[in-house]
Amino acid sequence: MKIKDYYKEQQYIHYSNCHEDSSFVLENIKNQPKKILSIASALDNCLAMLLLNPDEIVAIDSNDTQIYLCKLKQCGIKYLDYKSFLTLIGIAEGDSKGCYERIREYLDEEARCYFDSHIYLISDVKLIHCGRFEYYFSVFKNKVLPLIHSKRTVTAFMNAENMTQQRELYRKTFNNLRFKLMFKFFFSEAVMKRLGRDKEYFRYNKGSLSSLLKRKFEICVENNLNSHNPYLQYIVLNNFSSLPVYLTQENFEVIKRNIDRLTVKKADFSQFVEKGEKYDFIYLSDIFEYMDASVMDKMSDVISSSLTDGGEVMFFNMMNPRRLTGDLKETKIDQTHNLTFYYTDCYLYRKKYDK
Repeated sequence: MKIKDYYKEQQYIHYSNCHEDSSFVLENIKNQPKKILSIASALDNCLAMLLLNPDEIVAIDSNDTQIYLCKLKQCGIKYLDYKSFLTLIGIAEGDSKGCYERIREYLDEEARCYFDSHIYLISDVKLIHCGRFEYYFSVFKNKVLPLIHSKRTVTAFMNAENMTQQRELYRKTFNNLRFKLMFKFFFSEAVMKRLGRDKEYFRYNKGSLSSLLKRKFEICVENNLNSHNPYLQYIVLNNFSSLPVYLTQENFEVIKRNIDRLTVKKADFSQFVEKGEKYDFIYLSDIFEYMDASVMDKMSDVISSSLTDGGEVMFFNMMNPRRLTGDLKETKIDQTHNLTFYYTDCYLYRKKYDK
């Protein structure tokens, strides 16, 4: 099956990687949380949070296929060694299907049946490339970027030795007229809807998506070495020449020891948090991007009631400004050294202690 046909199915993987900088997230958690609630997505951020040694992380997502992917990654870390896990997800060379066969019995029935019937996602496409958003980036790397720059130019830009050299390469060579025009076209809302993300994700958008992304891209490459940025490497090279924090061997061993502290559940966030559980930290990615602004007061009350005193909640805004209210102290986080460039704002809120 061609991968494009896979995305015509009713259930498909939207994101096979988390496209938020896990190191940036960890650096901005201030309260040493013991109990964490997080949007699951592709699980990468939740796995990174295990480095904080919490007692419990609950990862939730409303999409079945994201849950299947998360459970597969969790089983892979629990039952495979480091090299075999990298092989399973498609980063290291080797028998990825064989690695799956070694852990499939530990998956629940739904996840096992899904990957049994979509084994080509593991054996041929590779897990890190199978999401629809990742397919979008593969089109950029394989079809668009070669029309703009030679491999030599791309290699020089991605392997600059220092920021002075990188800035000069960007300003004098990489950011030419063709790059500006193709960036404006390919990262437009229309193209992203067609190739990368579901249309409903853009329901509340106003303004130019490509202009926003271009501004944020320039902040990113003007302040962070590309050779240390796995998220940009994935977009430009379709692979990692450096690894996200959860995939380094040293961190893998810590995550493996803590893996049973992670629970993956299918759930809608707004319904889940109304159950009365309290958390020290809640990570929400950019979920408010897809909600009407009118619901924010209600969500503020619900989130506040789900936090312990001194508990924190973090989320990103991309196109749509969303803020929480009530008894939550707001901090806007500087994103100069965020290695991803999709988000306009990042907010951390702390629940004030009851007097």
